[in-house]
Amino acid sequence: MSIITKLKNYLAKNKLGRYFLLGGFAFFLIKGLIWLVIFFVAGFSLINFE
Repeated sequence: MSIITKLKNYLAKNKLGRYFLLGGFAFFLIKGLIWLVIFFVAGFSLINFE
């Protein structure tokens, strides 16, 4: 087994590890959504609506 698989199994069994994995997923999901909104706003501001 690889190191990543062992670490993932250990974190999934531990209650604190579960919160760590879920929190990391939520953090990167929210961060990605914020960047998506920023790029949409920047893209629409480059379009000239006249």
